[in-house]
Amino acid sequence: MGSAASASSTTPNTSKEPHHEPFATPPDCRHRRTAGHAHALAADSNADLYDAVAPADSAFVRVLNLSERSIDVTLSGKVNPQKVAAGQLSGYRFTPAGAHRIAIGSQAIEPQLKANAASTVVYDGQGLTLIADKYVNEPKKAQIAFYNLTPAQVTLKTVDGKTSVIDPLGKDQTGSRLVNEIKIGFAAYVDQQNVARFDELFLKKGRSYSYVLLPQGSGYKSMSLANSIDPTE
Repeated sequence: MGSAASASSTTPNTSKEPHHEPFATPPDCRHRRTAGHAHALAADSNADLYDAVAPADSAFVRVLNLSERSIDVTLSGKVNPQKVAAGQLSGYRFTPAGAHRIAIGSQAIEPQLKANAASTVVYDGQGLTLIADKYVNEPKKAQIAFYNLTPAQVTLKTVDGKTSVIDPLGKDQTGSRLVNEIKIGFAAYVDQQNVARFDELFLKKGRSYSYVLLPQGSGYKSMSLANSIDPTE
């Protein structure tokens, strides 16, 4: 439970017709009630459980492991380390807001984690980088977050390149947007060039999804998945 699943395993099997005009106005990124925030970050099958166990004003943090080995991630205040396989994005862990130590072996950071906010720690085998995520509690919309971990300026667009979904981001930046419930795929564009496609997901209202662009050799690698929460202590 709690580990990030591949896009193919998190996409519900549905024949629901897509809505017209799926893209909503970008959110202002103000966070609201913790239970609702946890609901947006939770996997569908366990949403009610996660809403119940995330205390009010919790902070949420997860790890993207870009190294070539499986890692154990310790978080102050938690009993057990979180195991994250190579190339995987973990589920979010919730913890009281405040100063925390996040460590992988001897490498560590000590960020101030904010209440009702989420963060992603990127581990590349050499060090840890904290990225402040951008989510809101909006049960009537699906939320997508795009992470650019490449040196290029990258825009998230519809596959045909006609519609910009998230404006250009620099290295280690993230942006988010609210959309209507729809089954859709996206693509990463550098200028007018499609450099990577993301798997098609069914974006359900009240849920959140991550799209990550990574460097791979002389090209790019994409990752897309429904966000989840790891409730283990």
